[in-house]
Amino acid sequence: MLSIFAPSMTLATALLLSFPVLAADENERPYGARAYEGRIIDAESHPRTQNREELASHYADAAKAGVERIIVMRTPNDYRKPKREKMLVRNARFANVTILCSADFVGYIHDGQIERARREVARIGQDLDAGRCAGVGEVGLRHYDKRWSRGGGQHEVFVPLDHPLVHQVLAAANLYAVPVVLHIEPVYKPRSIDNLAEVKRWYKEVCVKYPRLWLVAAHTGMMSPADLEELLLSCPNMLADFKVLHSEGATKGFADLHGINDLDFRFFKPWAAIFEKYPDRFIFGSDWKEGRKRGYRGRSYRKHIDRVRKMIGSLSPPVQEKLAYSNAKRIFRLP
Repeated sequence: MLSIFAPSMTLATALLLSFPVLAADENERPYGARAYEGRIIDAESHPRTQNREELASHYADAAKAGVERIIVMRTPNDYRKPKREKMLVRNARFANVTILCSADFVGYIHDGQIERARREVARIGQDLDAGRCAGVGEVGLRHYDKRWSRGGGQHEVFVPLDHPLVHQVLAAANLYAVPVVLHIEPVYKPRSIDNLAEVKRWYKEVCVKYPRLWLVAAHTGMMSPADLEELLLSCPNMLADFKVLHSEGATKGFADLHGINDLDFRFFKPWAAIFEKYPDRFIFGSDWKEGRKRGYRGRSYRKHIDRVRKMIGSLSPPVQEKLAYSNAKRIFRLP
């Protein structure tokens, strides 16, 4: 293990001992003999704090936890928050951060602000050409209210998958051969919405039409391992990021979206199996929202990474480094 990670791993041991370690049930992958001890790239992060000192503390803490680089992007709902307009610029100032081009154009399409969406799409092309961002995301073409079981309140975004501006962005990403992180929720059971067949068909079509870009299905595509495997077999330029659900609210929100773990913090066996079957097609993306109050109060990113290390350690050794580090380094062309 690299010596700079030693403080983190010592802390990890202490933290894990402070929580009851339950035996794995028949649906969970048991922990391995040791936690993953290598480098990590967190390929999806959405900081909420705007304070430079708080951001500096967060990124310093990430470095101590062995997270070499964090990919920062805006969420599908950030277009509604004017106070977050400078988020990418503020975070790009840190040496261990890479940013993606904003996908706010999707929200403007949803709201009917087509001219504003066109300006945003033009800016994406300019920023990619200038090398100001390493890809585009999070492109939230289907984003439903995942707080419905707790009374609701999450803004929804719904945009036609084949909207011309969506294809314009995909074409730009294809030109520069960069990743596009796509958040497309296939189902929403509270309203009996089931677009899984449509979403799968669309992925298969665009991966052929735009062969030079990387399609990154956020949060393992929010579909079953079997459905995702079908797409991986059809699309050699497709990957998925995986996030570890870290709270009761998150697990409830993903109840119909095939989360990869429960609050015992172990991979479900079907997900562990597909990670090992396709080790070049998955990257870790925490979906962490540092500084957010709702659902994050008192939660520690470093503790979260410690748990992720223990979970990744349950996978076969040749797979661990690819999922945690080298796959993301390759597709985002990181130094």
